Amino acid sequence: MSESIKLQIMTRAAGEPAGYDSSIITVSGRWYATVNGERALLAQRAGRELRRLSEQLAADIGEVLHHAEWTVTSDPGEVRTLGLMHDCATCRAGTDQALAFLRDTPDGEVAVGQLWWAQP
Repeated sequence: MSESIKLQIMTRAAGEPAGYDSSIITVSGRWYATVNGERALLAQRAGRELRRLSEQLAADIGEVLHHAEWTVTSDPGEVRTLGLMHDCATCRAGTDQALAFLRDTPDGEVAVGQLWWAQP
C-alpha cells in the first residue's frame, strides 16, 4: 500500500474524552476487492469490523467508546507514531510486534487504532 487510509468511528458520546489508548491489528485480506484490476478497500466492511473491535476493546477494560481513528498503513514511521499514543509497556510491545510483522511481510498492512473513552 502506498498511501495510508484513515477510518473514523464516531459514537453519540457527549463531552470531551475521558482517556485514551491504542491498538494495532493486522489487516484482513477480506477488507479488499479487485476492481478493474486494482486493489480497493471495502470501507463499509472494514468500518463495521473496526467499530465492533473498538467497542469491544473499550468494554474489555470497563470503558465506553467516545470515538476512534484507525489508520491502515504499511509505513513503519506511522506505526511508531500512532502506536505509541502513550509510552506504556503494552503499547511498546504491540508497536514492536507490528513493526516486526511489516518487516517480515513485505506486502503486509496493519491498522493502528487510536481510541478515546467517553466520560463516565
